[in-house]
Amino acid sequence: MQRELPPLPTDPYECLCQGCERPWEVATEPFQVARDTYYVGNNWVGAYLLASDDGLALIDTTMQPQVYLVLENIRKLGFDPLDVKKILISHMHYDHIGGVRVLIEHTGAQVLMSREDWQFMNDRPDQIFTEGYPFGSFTPDAFYDDDKPVEIGQRRIRTVLSPGHTPGTTSFFFETEGENGEMLLCGMHGGVGLNTLSDEALASSGQPVSIRDDFLNSLLKMRKFPVDIALGSHPKQVEMMGKVDQISPGHNPFHDPAMWTQLIDGRIAQVRKLMEAAA
Repeated sequence: MQRELPPLPTDPYECLCQGCERPWEVATEPFQVARDTYYVGNNWVGAYLLASDDGLALIDTTMQPQVYLVLENIRKLGFDPLDVKKILISHMHYDHIGGVRVLIEHTGAQVLMSREDWQFMNDRPDQIFTEGYPFGSFTPDAFYDDDKPVEIGQRRIRTVLSPGHTPGTTSFFFETEGENGEMLLCGMHGGVGLNTLSDEALASSGQPVSIRDDFLNSLLKMRKFPVDIALGSHPKQVEMMGKVDQISPGHNPFHDPAMWTQLIDGRIAQVRKLMEAAA
């Protein structure tokens, strides 16, 4: 059973401050979301551990002051953090990449991200949004190729470039075994936030208004994916924390195909509303 946590602030900046200055307030126990797939993030920002017969893959790292929580969650699940072989980055914002350098130094893992976000974070490091919190630079070992899945052991992780929240936001899709031995598709959209797509935000970042169209088109594309288990880059996006206490033998509360459609349809409506208001 999850312990009761202090309420999260409603403002993203306040969430970042809380997570960096008082990370223990967002600490949460790790839990299994599917076979060989685990949540090791915190109450605000997600990180996922994928186990294979040839080591571990970690999707996102949370922020540098929170890395100790990720490491401890990996250990609580019975894994050795030194077995993390690959780190997959969803997008270049601090709350997702802040812990990369620390984890590289500790594990020696390879880091993969999109070429588009690597270019943008080098051109505009202010858009990482560190807000002055500690951040170590790093260089990716490889870039995603949507025509070639990321492989680790027996697992294949399909990447899909999903521009919008950032130019190189990337979504992940991979199969896992269900409660009855059936194959299920897990899906995580790499970044559904519209906060970077307002007129003010686009003027500040220098991104073209057309990135809203890119975002909408990618959402329409991914809506067709038959996702059985929706993972949130932030757990609140798919109501993950409220389902933890429902986990029981033979029952996976995260197995809910309607959740993916609900997430994507909600963002499609929001970005269309934003585009209409800006027209």
